[in-house]
Amino acid sequence: MDHALKSGLHQSTKVVINQRDLATSLETGEVPYAATPSLIIIMEKVICEMIHPEIPEGYTTVSAEINVKHLLPLAHNDHATCSIHLKFVEDTKLFFDFAIFNTDEDIVAIGAHERFIVNKSEYVS
Repeated sequence: MDHALKSGLHQSTKVVINQRDLATSLETGEVPYAATPSLIIIMEKVICEMIHPEIPEGYTTVSAEINVKHLLPLAHNDHATCSIHLKFVEDTKLFFDFAIFNTDEDIVAIGAHERFIVNKSEYVS
């Protein structure tokens, strides 16, 4: 399967923390700050926005592994930047580094993510 994805691809996207992103909304905690799962979702959305235009028709990507450290809080309406770097490509396996920064450019979360390019028809009927 041919695709145009090459290592070195990078994207930074500004995001705003919404009420639905908070641990109290997700019922994963009792403090009203962005939940770690919400930061993972933000990261995955930015990755998909960056790479899916380069994936051939009939294909998509699926998450395989995530390693994340959540270091600082983000509150409702806080602004942040999610930066993604496609570290390397191994056939249909994609390896990313990512970081989420607050407006002071402090690292809020950092990690690595692995995705696979798959044929949609094998998963969707």
